[in-house]
Amino acid sequence: MIDIHAHVLPFVDDGSPDVASSLKLIEESISAGVTDLFLTPHYMKIRNYLSDHAHNLEIFESFSRAVEEAGFPIRLHLGTEIYYTVSTPKDLRSKTVVPLGKSNKVLLEFSLSVEDEDIGEAIHNMKSMGYIPIIAHPERYRYLRWGDFEIIKRMGGMIQINASSIIGYNGAEIEKTAMKLIKTGQADFVASDIHVFRPNHLSQAYRVVEKKCGKAEAERIFANPSVLS
Repeated sequence: MIDIHAHVLPFVDDGSPDVASSLKLIEESISAGVTDLFLTPHYMKIRNYLSDHAHNLEIFESFSRAVEEAGFPIRLHLGTEIYYTVSTPKDLRSKTVVPLGKSNKVLLEFSLSVEDEDIGEAIHNMKSMGYIPIIAHPERYRYLRWGDFEIIKRMGGMIQINASSIIGYNGAEIEKTAMKLIKTGQADFVASDIHVFRPNHLSQAYRVVEKKCGKAEAERIFANPSVLS
């Protein structure tokens, strides 16, 4: 599996308070079948998560050595989960925040409850800069309707669903939306979005999708390699 959204990098947000906790999250990822893990710390001004790429990279390099010394068979990549604001284009230009790994894909998050930014406008702005936006867990955005997901796709955005949504962890309505996005081919990725307080549901979610939609579809969205180059 390729997990493009995980809060495993220690010290920088609410994902993990220390290296030991992060190593446990790595163990969970490997147990779930993850071979490539993107560490995507929040950049979210409204919650005061302001660790920039230079700082994240310094911690990432140190943590990667700890993972290697522990003998864990997993490839780590660095990115950012960017809470989109009008400042995001400037933040990308200054490399305060960065795309996923070596790709041109940016992971964008929006409010779960209130439409405070226009997702369509954000997609347009990212595309004009040469980036492909991946919208993080939009099945959880209560204000979106089905037509909004179709607009995201038509405009060239991609959709990442949380594994927890597929197994009903976030409620029946969100589960229904997540499965509809998968069954209609709108979903591009399933990710864990793990924190120390949020379990890794990837293996359970994979089994659900494999059973309902087939192995080929499960592989398409749990092991999408487009972020690796």
